Amino acid sequence: MKSQKALDYLNITILTAVFTFLVFFRLGNAYAPETSYNVTRDNCDIVLDFGDYIDISSMSVFLGNLNTRHFSVSAFNEVTGEWEIFNGDASIESVFAWNKLDMNYRLRYLGLVSTDETAVLNEMVFLGPDGNVILPVNASEYPELFDEQDKFPGIKTYMDSTMFDEVYHGRTAYEFLNGLTTYETTHPHLGKILISVGILIFGMNPFGWRIISAIFGILLIPLMYLFAKKLFEDTYIATAVTALLAFDCMHFTLSRIATIDIFIGFFILLMYYYMYRYLVADSEYRTTEAALTDSFLPKKVYIPLALSGIGMALGVATKFTGVYAGIGLAILFVWYNITHFPKKQVKKLFFFCCLFFVVIPLFLYAICFIPVVGYTPYSSFLAKVIEGTEYMVNYHSTLVAEHYYSSPFYEWPVIWMPLLYANDAVNATDVSAVSCMGNPAIWWIGIPCALYVLFRWIIKKEKKAGFLCIAYLAQYVPWMSVGRITFIYHYFPSILFVMLMMGYTMQRIKEHFRWGKKAITIYMVIAIACFFLFYPVVSGFPVNKEWGLHLRWLKDWILVL
Repeated sequence: MKSQKALDYLNITILTAVFTFLVFFRLGNAYAPETSYNVTRDNCDIVLDFGDYIDISSMSVFLGNLNTRHFSVSAFNEVTGEWEIFNGDASIESVFAWNKLDMNYRLRYLGLVSTDETAVLNEMVFLGPDGNVILPVNASEYPELFDEQDKFPGIKTYMDSTMFDEVYHGRTAYEFLNGLTTYETTHPHLGKILISVGILIFGMNPFGWRIISAIFGILLIPLMYLFAKKLFEDTYIATAVTALLAFDCMHFTLSRIATIDIFIGFFILLMYYYMYRYLVADSEYRTTEAALTDSFLPKKVYIPLALSGIGMALGVATKFTGVYAGIGLAILFVWYNITHFPKKQVKKLFFFCCLFFVVIPLFLYAICFIPVVGYTPYSSFLAKVIEGTEYMVNYHSTLVAEHYYSSPFYEWPVIWMPLLYANDAVNATDVSAVSCMGNPAIWWIGIPCALYVLFRWIIKKEKKAGFLCIAYLAQYVPWMSVGRITFIYHYFPSILFVMLMMGYTMQRIKEHFRWGKKAITIYMVIAIACFFLFYPVVSGFPVNKEWGLHLRWLKDWILVL
């Protein structure tokens, strides 16, 4: 027994260490321009003197927390004595990112006039035709704009700038810390609060806004191992299932981006892990004599149930899909207890569940509204919570939008449409691309495994298969009635349970075929190799564009541009 536990600890440590290395390797720069120049209605123009007439190839601006700022760009004509506009509507869009504006103009005096009432600019860099940095001679008049020139990367990538929904969640986390008006209010706020912790410790830079996502992605590894070991009571199968997670492309990518999807995946797996722990502990307790006389459950039974409720509370406070997961928990709980619970314990259990599955989730959900600042003041904290919730529900129920990389629920299991988070040219032949997609060797094999487990539940009435099916369907089925735009990452909580279904199938193969363990080992080698095959296009590591094009296994896969 001790040697078995030691092996479990060793496997968890190795898998967690490997994934930790993968996640932190080139996670993002731990620096970025942070001092801000605030443009207002009364201070809307910037006049720069370059000392002599010089060719300006481009201007790069690291934008603060206000997106899509517009400027009129002009040059002063010393002959006519007038400013000549050569770009009347220059748009700088992405927050906390380097935005390049081509100029290709010869001038001495440059004028930038904001056409918005306010803007926040963290740094400004001008380049000549040869790529050299050109500093205005009057840079000292605008110290916040030219004090962090050394932080300019030369070539923008995910390493130094926000990508995809980081412009919403990372930005909002920054606004929480600084008491600014909250921009992203379409999801509950715990995930953004968690992101803000990393920013508070490491600063408003790519490493700072991604570090907490990385930590939660790493924590999923031991959690998955514990779950699989509890389900299958087999160290080999638990190791295989956890390796599937460690080398899944989507888990890897979501652990390296400041969005809330890795958090909700962790909390959903956590709540189901403890629900399963409760079901097992209660089932074992039912076989004892004490169960005939006790009026309430022992600690070893109700503590996992309480922790499941706390996991649900954290999930609901992060994303509304936590409610979907809660429905699955309720089905499992009712299904089990209808057939197992004596009437004398029902009342106490009812109040216990009301506390941990209703009161605590509502309380945690509400207090996460504390850092929210509205565009107009709220009449009370309760009004903030109610109005904020109404807005979220209305937003998601009425959203009409289109996106090239969107995909409906039935395309997710086959990875029909990966989502390109970032794509930046590094040179003439290489790109830095970050695609959100599953590992084909895992996701595609997961489909027949899920069907097999469904068969075991429906036809063979196998309870463990039923648990996995209910957990999986609770995350997946609700999306079938959602009319708003959806993306492949919405499938992430579901694929966690597909991996456990694969573990269920592996165990059956291992137990019923002499060649089963060898076949599983060969498959695991293939799955891990597939991860490294796609690693360059899911990690942002500079890679030849031709490599990404060769990985276009399905016609709609655009992994590089």
